[in-house]
Amino acid sequence: MNSRKTLSSLIRSNIIALSILVLSGLLAFLAAHLFTSGGEIPFYLNLDAANIAIALLSSTMILLYGYYTKKKYLYIFALGLLFGSVLEYQNNLFNIDGQIDATFLGFYFLIVVLSGFILTAKLTYRIIRINADFLVFLSIMILFFYLYLRSFVLDDPLIFSNEMTYALELIMLSAIPVLFGWYYNTFSTLKNAMNFSIYLGSFTYSTSMIFYSIFSSGNDYRFLFAGTIMETMTFGLYIIFVPLAFYEIVREKDESIKKSEVLKKNLFMFFKSAEYNENITVFVNSRHQILYSNSKYKIFFNHYGEYLDKDMSNYLTEKYEVIKYNMNYSSSMKFNLGDNTYILDVDVVYIEQDDEEIFCITAKDITVIRAMQESLERSEYKYRSFFNLIPDFIFLYDLVRKRVVEANDIVYNDFRNLPSVKPVNMPAEERFMGMSFKELDEIGERISTSEILKLETRKIKDHKGQDIYVEPNVRLIGVESNKKQMLVFLRNVTNSIKLHELRIENEANIRKLYIAEENEKMFNEFFANMSHELRTPINIILSALDMMDISEYEKGKTEKYAGLIRHNSYRLMRIVSNILDITKVDSGFYTLHMINQDIVSFTEDTVMSVLHYAEGKGLKIIFDTEVEEHLVAFDLQSLERVLLNLLSNAIKFTKKGGSIFVNLSLDEEENNVYIDVQDTGIGISKDNVDHIFDRFIQVNKSTTRDTEGTGIGLSIVKKLMNLMEGDCIVSSELDKGTTFRLILKDELTQETDEVALEKDFYEKTSNRVDIEFSDIPNAER
Repeated sequence: MNSRKTLSSLIRSNIIALSILVLSGLLAFLAAHLFTSGGEIPFYLNLDAANIAIALLSSTMILLYGYYTKKKYLYIFALGLLFGSVLEYQNNLFNIDGQIDATFLGFYFLIVVLSGFILTAKLTYRIIRINADFLVFLSIMILFFYLYLRSFVLDDPLIFSNEMTYALELIMLSAIPVLFGWYYNTFSTLKNAMNFSIYLGSFTYSTSMIFYSIFSSGNDYRFLFAGTIMETMTFGLYIIFVPLAFYEIVREKDESIKKSEVLKKNLFMFFKSAEYNENITVFVNSRHQILYSNSKYKIFFNHYGEYLDKDMSNYLTEKYEVIKYNMNYSSSMKFNLGDNTYILDVDVVYIEQDDEEIFCITAKDITVIRAMQESLERSEYKYRSFFNLIPDFIFLYDLVRKRVVEANDIVYNDFRNLPSVKPVNMPAEERFMGMSFKELDEIGERISTSEILKLETRKIKDHKGQDIYVEPNVRLIGVESNKKQMLVFLRNVTNSIKLHELRIENEANIRKLYIAEENEKMFNEFFANMSHELRTPINIILSALDMMDISEYEKGKTEKYAGLIRHNSYRLMRIVSNILDITKVDSGFYTLHMINQDIVSFTEDTVMSVLHYAEGKGLKIIFDTEVEEHLVAFDLQSLERVLLNLLSNAIKFTKKGGSIFVNLSLDEEENNVYIDVQDTGIGISKDNVDHIFDRFIQVNKSTTRDTEGTGIGLSIVKKLMNLMEGDCIVSSELDKGTTFRLILKDELTQETDEVALEKDFYEKTSNRVDIEFSDIPNAER
């Protein structure tokens, strides 16, 4: 179906070219049967004189048609056709033979330029008005001038002969149908029988010149025959087509008479309705003489004269060319009537009649409407200015069309983000200012008309990648089903959030400063205590050595002073060992040697090794166990050190007559072994019990305290138990006693050389009890 339409459209648009092609083929076929390719023609075929007579008849008919239709350009064409037949008398001007008459070339280009100027003028937006009488006179003068030059002045014309002249002649010949085709196909109102014959004649003449050119080059009489027939057709077409054109005019007149009856009825109804119409209506001719005007025109302009109001007349004169070219024109005009300024919305329709031009003017007073529009524009400008001056982010979301329709300037400045123009079916994942369209739709469904919904603060990134904190506030501003919109106000709380973060950071820094001050104070106290702890045994050692010198090493006194030296040497060794060991633990260089050992016998032996220290202070020490024997993996030296440290503290801080209980128990559910060291000593206050395992911390920090110590023993206890994957916890009540619980994993190790490790432990630490208890005063040794 489409291919058939395309073919029919192609045939209609090229009907003249196809007709010439078919006609040329028929002529060639006829000539082939009448003549041979060479030799004398059977009869002398010369129609040049007949063509002049035919052209004279055609020109007369064209002149009559032009006079009747008042189209003066047809006078030029009629004279051109007649003079063309005279010039073609035994002289084919456009014969392609490589020779061009210089006079004819100039005349030809002058005609082409003039024709192009006229056609271009008609195609421009603002029509250039050309006086038809002047064009007729100018064209006739050019024709007569050329004919005079050719006939009487130029006896020996200047001929151009060159290889390029063939191409120039072909171009000149082709320009004829191009110009006439441009004219005929551009103006649809001129596609009548008369203009069609002019367009067809340009093709037949060009075809005849081609046949003449072929005949001249090959002396083939068949082409002479075809060219002669085509040339005769060129001059004789109008004998047929001019009557057809007159027939079209008669038929159109009949139709116009019928239409005029309908038009009269329509105009009567129009004029009747115009009286009751709010619009101003007036009909004028080309002289601006009023043919009809309704009462609204007369009242508005207070004008009852024969001709159009002055302001309206000036407007019609100014817009005349545009109105005539476009057939109608609409615009607004402003003018003054008395002391008032009015604005009219004017619409002009151009009606072309046979004898005059008519303009139908309708106007509407839009002064009030325009004032309202200007007021609305001013209000909108104020709203827009306020909208853009707000330092926070605002955008308007359309819940029906699923897109952002408007946003203030700061949104674009900080985010390079513009309202979306995507269609309704955009994906729900689409986001704007950190909020998804799906989330906005859900909010729009649950929010009420007068409610302002405040959402949680969220973080978004601007076009520079910086974090912006916003607090969304949402309000529904349209409740109609087809105009449901939601205003989203994103309050910028970045400064508040950052101020809060700075406040928290400042508080953390103050806390760190306080801790640093406390640590510095603690270190100062530790070093003061350490100097006391180190100076005391050193002074005793030096004093004992002095006394040995004074007593000249008497046996009884020497043993006493040697005991003092040994005891204080142990104290120094204990202090140095604690400092070194806690440093090793913190740096990760402390090595454990886990072996499988009977925890019951190990704990009992350790408790029994300090029995004489407890008894020397008048204390009871009791060991109790739930099992008689139980193997568990632990480091012998580390666990013994832990137990001795706890027992030493229990003895130091328990008054005479008190008791120390050591209990060993198993927890099968937790798979743990518990060793509790409980005393009835002075206890620890609740404020200090949480810091008892901190490094360098002592409950009594005075240098005049009753007991000795550096304050790092319990810290080593905690760290050593943690290294063995156990723990040490404490519970205490002031003036009632303290209980330390050691927690060991009830597990065995795969290590095999347990005997060697155990033997090495007992050989190297034979005096370990004396060292750990070296800070207990008045101990028996």
